[in-house]
Amino acid sequence: MSERRTIGQILVSIGRITEDDVSRALEYQRDNGGFFGEALIAIGLVTQEELDYGLASQFDLPYVFPDADAVDPDAAALVSPDWALSNMTIPILVTDSTVQVLTDSPLKEDPLEELRGRTSRDVEVALASPAAIRDLIRQVYARATAADDARRTPVELSTLLDSVLQADATRFGISTRGVAAHGWWDDRGTIRRRPLAGEWRPDLDRVMKPGLSTSTEGLGRGTWDAEIAWGGRFTPVSVRYLSDESGSEVLFVPGEAEPRVERFTPPSPGVASEIELLARSGSARFIVVAEPRELGHEILPHLPSIVLEPSWRSIYVHAEGAGTDDDTFGLAIPDDPQRWSQEIETLRAFRFDVIVVDLEGSDGDWAGSALDVAAVAFLLWNAGEDVQPAYEAGIRWTLRVVRQSDGSLEWSLEPLRP
Repeated sequence: MSERRTIGQILVSIGRITEDDVSRALEYQRDNGGFFGEALIAIGLVTQEELDYGLASQFDLPYVFPDADAVDPDAAALVSPDWALSNMTIPILVTDSTVQVLTDSPLKEDPLEELRGRTSRDVEVALASPAAIRDLIRQVYARATAADDARRTPVELSTLLDSVLQADATRFGISTRGVAAHGWWDDRGTIRRRPLAGEWRPDLDRVMKPGLSTSTEGLGRGTWDAEIAWGGRFTPVSVRYLSDESGSEVLFVPGEAEPRVERFTPPSPGVASEIELLARSGSARFIVVAEPRELGHEILPHLPSIVLEPSWRSIYVHAEGAGTDDDTFGLAIPDDPQRWSQEIETLRAFRFDVIVVDLEGSDGDWAGSALDVAAVAFLLWNAGEDVQPAYEAGIRWTLRVVRQSDGSLEWSLEPLRP
């Protein structure tokens, strides 16, 4: 068997770098440590994508540019979004004897071996850049979530409008057929649908001026401009209406809303969608590390509304004496660590969707109690403090928030490493 070529030899052979470049990268690596490929990127000789391509060539593996439409849903369903994001690995095709897997490194033996054992199939590996894989995971599992949405129990109009606002939808609508009504919205190219419950029409008339009922009385079709007051802002919409004996269609195309002042810089769409995927999969347990430390106390009461849809029921737990906003539903507990676990356990019967805990001190006992209260949990953790208690309690993710010099916030999500 011929000796495997190095990354440097491969990139030189395709004319991407020169031998002098190799020497410069080796010198940088000697001075700064790390891998040779990292040195190439650090001194600006290659991009991450070019390095990934060279790595694939080194291991005789295909390097692909993934397309979400080409992913086999049965293959993706072999793992959870949590597993895929944590391992930066996603199955893309399954046959009777093989599983084709896309990953960002050929050296990830543990997740590949886990898939072999779990599926009793041979694993075939292809490589792609970490950024491409993250984007693929978001698209694939968001699509699965959209399919699940259509089968969910009916929701109130308020929940539909919350979803529209959260997605910043370019259009949304309501379809009726007989007595059945469905709301839908365009979420960055994915159409999501939810059956509507209750008296949605009078609810819509209350928040939209002019209302639907007065604007469509006696009409089979119509177009008009209106304004919807929801989510703390007034959004102008262009409304189109069609109806016949079987039902009706109402289309809303939002215009420019009144500017809304954001108290906190929200996470990027990528980070936000990954948090949502984890929340929906039931694996959303996070420690929240804030820099500076005071930022954690400031942002934690508002965290669910920043990273999740408003329909999630949340509770903010904090020690007595800690200030909180009037619009945050919370529980103050005695400033006595010996009682924290007991106090938190009293919340289990309420079956909250989200619990947010802002307590000084990282104690594994109360952390475990918090995870029993809700499927989604955010626990404040001091930077540099031992994370082993959190890991042992069952937390697997770190949500990091850093205040920049200009006052904006930088968010990142990464697996918790004890």
